[in-house]
Amino acid sequence: MANEAWVDLHIHTNFSDGLLTPAQAVEYASKVDLKAIGITDHDTIDGIPEAFEAGKRFGIEIVPGVELSSKYEDRDIHILGYYFDPENSRLQHYLECFRKERYRRAVKMVQNLNKLGVRMTIEEVEKRATTGNIGRPHLAEVLMEKGYVETFQEAFYRYIGYGSKAYEEKYKITPQEAIVLISEARGISLLAHPGYGISNEFIYNLVKSGLDGIEIVHPKLDDSRTQHLQKIAREYGILVAGGSDCHGGRNGTIDIGKYKIPYAMLEEMKSIFRMRWHTESERKDGGYDISKRFN
Repeated sequence: MANEAWVDLHIHTNFSDGLLTPAQAVEYASKVDLKAIGITDHDTIDGIPEAFEAGKRFGIEIVPGVELSSKYEDRDIHILGYYFDPENSRLQHYLECFRKERYRRAVKMVQNLNKLGVRMTIEEVEKRATTGNIGRPHLAEVLMEKGYVETFQEAFYRYIGYGSKAYEEKYKITPQEAIVLISEARGISLLAHPGYGISNEFIYNLVKSGLDGIEIVHPKLDDSRTQHLQKIAREYGILVAGGSDCHGGRNGTIDIGKYKIPYAMLEEMKSIFRMRWHTESERKDGGYDISKRFN
């Protein structure tokens, strides 16, 4: 429909492993005619205040989010959280743990690279992580700068990708723990990009643990998988969402808005947000402004 409003609820910024600042992501969203975007950096919420400020300037609604790392058996599972209370003490504690562990992991991977004859220091990596949140993309940038690899993809394949020589496991919690963290902070939890390897039974078990929904639109999900997930969501009575999972152009393009969902899907999410957050008086006054929590 030509007049349909669209949203992209899965965007990363330079506060985790993206290239764009939150303000740049918001500005780009305005250029591709999105009504709202979700800022979902990995294990950090530090970029959300900047996004809210930019949202006011560019007329873009900001959905505060986070993508928590978790692990089930040998599989990485990502849990998206939206509309949570950033002042929740337990959530703050875990986000601080994630931050410290990311730094520890980066130090260990630099040590592993040094043993392989790669001359680099953690200080060089820190300079790349301008927001203070270090990730593997920052190591990859240093590897490229020093000429050890030619491309970002080569850096992961040869040195720092899963199973590669310098790879180091990152700190993770269980999916159930991630869901509980978000729930205790009054947030909404969704399973990120569940591919063909994720069974219906696994999704159902997460729903029993409090999962609110699943991502059905994502670059890694083909039409067949999207249709199947939509059917599962209806069967389990849970939310659906999606987005570009944009990291800001390392692949040569900025994908914000290329994978999007109707605003009506966000409205369903917001109805749950209102039930969990709004008192009767707040409903009468027109609702709760969650952006004030991120000031």
